[in-house]
Amino acid sequence: MNDYFKHFNVESSEFDLLRCWPYETGFLPNYLRPLSRKIPDVPPKPLTIRLFVESMKSGC
Repeated sequence: MNDYFKHFNVESSEFDLLRCWPYETGFLPNYLRPLSRKIPDVPPKPLTIRLFVESMKSGC
Protein backbone atom coordinates (compact mmCIF):
# COMPACT_ATOMS: atom_id res chain seq x y z
CA MET A 1 0.00 0.00 0.00
CA ASN A 2 2.86 2.39 0.72
CA ASP A 3 4.14 1.89 -2.84
CA TYR A 4 0.65 2.69 -4.18
CA PHE A 5 0.37 5.87 -2.11
CA LYS A 6 3.83 7.02 -3.12
CA HIS A 7 3.51 6.13 -6.84
CA PHE A 8 0.13 7.80 -7.37
CA ASN A 9 0.72 10.62 -4.87
CA VAL A 10 -2.34 9.68 -2.81
CA GLU A 11 -2.75 10.86 0.78
CA SER A 12 -2.61 7.84 3.08
CA SER A 13 -3.63 9.40 6.40
CA GLU A 14 -7.32 8.54 5.95
CA PHE A 15 -6.68 4.97 4.80
CA ASP A 16 -7.72 2.35 7.34
CA LEU A 17 -7.55 -1.28 6.24
CA LEU A 18 -9.61 -2.34 9.26
CA ARG A 19 -12.70 -0.74 7.67
CA CYS A 20 -12.43 -3.39 4.96
CA TRP A 21 -11.82 -6.28 7.37
CA PRO A 22 -14.65 -8.37 8.83
CA TYR A 23 -15.35 -7.54 12.46
CA GLU A 24 -14.33 -10.36 14.77
CA THR A 25 -16.76 -11.24 17.53
CA GLY A 26 -14.22 -13.09 19.63
CA PHE A 27 -14.57 -16.33 21.54
CA LEU A 28 -18.13 -15.91 22.84
CA PRO A 29 -20.83 -16.02 20.14
CA ASN A 30 -23.32 -13.17 20.04
CA TYR A 31 -26.29 -15.32 21.05
CA LEU A 32 -24.60 -16.17 24.37
CA ARG A 33 -23.78 -12.57 25.24
CA PRO A 34 -26.01 -10.42 27.45
CA LEU A 35 -27.98 -7.80 25.56
CA SER A 36 -25.67 -5.00 26.70
CA ARG A 37 -22.59 -6.85 25.34
CA LYS A 38 -23.91 -7.89 21.92
CA ILE A 39 -21.70 -6.89 19.00
CA PRO A 40 -23.51 -5.28 16.06
CA ASP A 41 -23.31 -7.16 12.78
CA VAL A 42 -21.64 -4.56 10.55
CA PRO A 43 -20.46 -5.83 7.17
CA PRO A 44 -17.02 -4.56 6.11
CA LYS A 45 -16.72 -2.09 3.27
CA PRO A 46 -15.50 -3.73 0.07
CA LEU A 47 -11.87 -3.14 -0.85
CA THR A 48 -11.99 -2.89 -4.63
CA ILE A 49 -9.80 -1.74 -7.48
CA ARG A 50 -12.39 0.95 -8.18
CA LEU A 51 -11.75 2.38 -4.71
CA PHE A 52 -8.06 2.71 -5.56
CA VAL A 53 -8.74 4.22 -8.99
CA GLU A 54 -11.11 6.82 -7.55
CA SER A 55 -8.64 7.77 -4.83
CA MET A 56 -5.88 8.03 -7.43
CA LYS A 57 -8.01 10.36 -9.57
CA SER A 58 -8.89 12.59 -6.65
CA GLY A 59 -5.38 12.55 -5.20
CA CYS A 60 -6.62 12.13 -1.66
